[in-house]
Amino acid sequence: KTIITTGPPHSLHLIGLSLKNKYNVQWIVDFRDPWTSIGYHKKLRLTPWAAKKHKSLEKEVLISADKIVVTSHTTRQEFEAITPKPMKVITNGFDENLSPRELDQDFTISHLGSLLTGRNPIGLWQAIQELVSENESFQKALKIKLAGVVSDEVQKSLASFGLDAFVQQMGYLPHDQVLETMQSSQVLLLLEIDSEETKGIIPGKLFEYLNAKRPILAIGPKDWEAGNMVKECNAGKFLHHSEVAMFKNVLLDWFNQYQKGKLKCQSKNVEQFHRKSLTESLAKFI
Repeated sequence: KTIITTGPPHSLHLIGLSLKNKYNVQWIVDFRDPWTSIGYHKKLRLTPWAAKKHKSLEKEVLISADKIVVTSHTTRQEFEAITPKPMKVITNGFDENLSPRELDQDFTISHLGSLLTGRNPIGLWQAIQELVSENESFQKALKIKLAGVVSDEVQKSLASFGLDAFVQQMGYLPHDQVLETMQSSQVLLLLEIDSEETKGIIPGKLFEYLNAKRPILAIGPKDWEAGNMVKECNAGKFLHHSEVAMFKNVLLDWFNQYQKGKLKCQSKNVEQFHRKSLTESLAKFI
C-alpha cells in the first residue's frame, strides 16, 4: 500500500509521518511549495523555538519518507542536502489542447495574473517609455494588457512613465478568456520579485504561457529557474530587472517582426509539461 501526502499545508505531511510510523506502507511526500525556505516563511514572525521546530519537523519528514516529489530543481537541491531518499522533480503543467486563435492587431504586451508591488518591472516601463518617445510606429501600435489585480504602486509607476494611456485594465477574467488572451497577445510578460528567495519559484501560469505559444519576456532574479525554463524551451527571453537596454533591444526586435507579420514563438519540448506526461512520470516514480 502507498500513502501520498501533498502540501502545503505541510501539516498533512505530519499526518503521513504518523501513518508511516504506525503501518507498513510506502509513503510519498509531495511538496508543491518548499516548507521553511519559501519567501513568506521569514515573515511569519516565528519565535526562535518555533523556527527551530519547523526545521526539525521538515527534516524528520524528509528522512522518514520513502520517496519525495518536488516542483523545482532548486527545491530538490535544497532537500538533497538533508536526505538521501529518492527524489523526483515533477513541475506543474497545463491541461488544455488549444486551437489556433487570431492575433491582436495591436502590439500587445500582456500580463495575466496578480501584478503586485514586489514584481513591478520598473526597468521595463522605462524601456517602453523610451521606445514610445523614439519610435512613432511603436507608439501607435502599443497596448499593455493587464488581467487580474494590479497594485497601486504599479499603477503609479505606469502613470509616472506616461504609459497609463496605453494600458488596458482587464480585471478578473474567466479561465477560458485568460487562455484566449494569452493566445492572441503578441508578447506575454512573466514577472518575479528580484530576490534570492524567489529563484526557485516557478509560477503556474508559465506552463499555460508555454502552451499558448507566444513569445515570453521573463523578468526576474538572476538564475531564476522559471526564466531558465523559458530559455531552454526557446520560448522567449529571460532578463534581469535592471537590463533596460536589453528590454529595448528585445522589444524592438519583436516589434519589427510583428510589423512584418512574422512574430512567432518557435518553442520546443513544451509537451513534457502537459499533465498527461507529468502524471505518467509520477506513476513511474510511484
